[in-house]
Amino acid sequence: MKIAVLADIHANLEALESVLIAAANEKVDRILCLGDIVGYGPDPLACIYRLKEVGAQIILGNHDQAVIDPTYIQSFNQLARPSLYHACEVLEESEVNYLRQAAYRWVECEAVFAHANPLKPEEWEPLCMYEKIAWCMDRLDWSLSFVGHTHEAAIFCKMNGKPVSLTSPTVAIGPHLYLINVGSVGQPRDGDWRASFALWDTEKHCVELQRIEYPVKITQRKIAELDYPNYLSERLSQGE
Repeated sequence: MKIAVLADIHANLEALESVLIAAANEKVDRILCLGDIVGYGPDPLACIYRLKEVGAQIILGNHDQAVIDPTYIQSFNQLARPSLYHACEVLEESEVNYLRQAAYRWVECEAVFAHANPLKPEEWEPLCMYEKIAWCMDRLDWSLSFVGHTHEAAIFCKMNGKPVSLTSPTVAIGPHLYLINVGSVGQPRDGDWRASFALWDTEKHCVELQRIEYPVKITQRKIAELDYPNYLSERLSQGE
C-alpha cells in the first residue's frame, strides 16, 4: 500500500492541488493529513472540500482547533489571527464538524501519526530542537512516527542509542526507530518554497520526502486581495 502523508496545508489550495496530483501520479491508496488544514492561507473552505473528496484521514492541528473553538485565536500571533477569523467566517457547521471529528493522534499500519509530539499531541509541542526529538524517540512505542507542525521536512533515525538526522530524502525502513517530519504543503519554512509531503510504501518499506512546485503567485495574489499581512505572501516564495 502507498500512503501520502501531508501536513500544514494552511489553506493553500494551489499547493494542495499540486500535491494531490503528484500523489495520484504515484497511485497512492490512501491520504493522511497531519493537521493545520486552515490558517495563514486564503482558501480554507476549498482545502477542506478537496480533502473530503479524496477521502483523507485527518488529524487535528492547532490552527484547526482554533477554528473549532475561536477562543483559542487570541493565543496566536498577529500574523495568524486574520486568516483564522476569516476561516471562522467562511466555514459552515459541516466543515467545522469535519475538523471536530479529527483525532489528536492516529495509529495505522503500526505507525503513529500526529501534528506535533505524538506522545502528548494535545500540547502542540514542536519537534524541532534535537533535545526534544531525542526525548520523544526515547519514549515512543512505535518504530515509525510521522509528524508536522514545524514546517521543516526531515528524517531522523535512532541508531546506537541516539537520533541521527539523515541527509537523503529517501529512507529504507529497517529495524531502527524512525521519526519523519513531512514538512509543509502550504507554507514550508526550511528554505525550499516547494510543497512538501511524504510517500510511504508499506510493502517496499520505504519513505520518500517529495517536493512539488505549484503556482505560488496565484496564492500570493489571493492573500493580498484578502488584505492579510504582507509577510504571509512574501514568505511563500522564500520558504521561510
